[in-house]
Amino acid sequence: MEQRRRRIDRVTATDFLDGLDDRTAAELRTMRDDCREEEAALSYSRRVVQGQIDIACAEQARRSAGQEAGHEAGHEADLVDELSGILAEKTDGERDPLKARISPLFIPDDQAYASRLHDPHIDNPELSRVPDLDDEELAALRERLSAQEVQVSELRRGVLDHLDALQTELVHRYRDGTADVDAVVASAVREHGRTGDDQ
Repeated sequence: MEQRRRRIDRVTATDFLDGLDDRTAAELRTMRDDCREEEAALSYSRRVVQGQIDIACAEQARRSAGQEAGHEAGHEADLVDELSGILAEKTDGERDPLKARISPLFIPDDQAYASRLHDPHIDNPELSRVPDLDDEELAALRERLSAQEVQVSELRRGVLDHLDALQTELVHRYRDGTADVDAVVASAVREHGRTGDDQ
């Protein structure tokens, strides 16, 4: 029996868009929604790892400033004082050309999130002892985090490309009349009703 693939694996697979012409509009909307949800998860992941990179960079800058001044680079409290500003920049929405087409509130399920190998560990133990790492260890941590950020960004770019292709196909079908617009409207109304109930 073939093992069921995770959604992230399905929406980033090279064959994900194969056979679009044979898909119903409902199937295309399901595929599109899967892409939207994964894009939201990947955006969250990227903000987390970018914040972690900034923490490592701030510590490197703190040490460099101390060396230039000819004394020890401050205290651990100096880095802690900077953390709120560092992390606030990464949680204040997207600020790049790959901004999501939608902006859902993504709150990860801890168990499911931890099982996604490309996602950063929010409770990365190395980050809790950044001031105690030697320069080589700190540089290695930054390098690993940077590689992880690249991986997440590449996955997100692929998901966005698939999302654009699905949206284009749906729009084409709406325009030529092959998609049931009434069904789309009814689905949107139901979704809006569920969202309103949650507020």
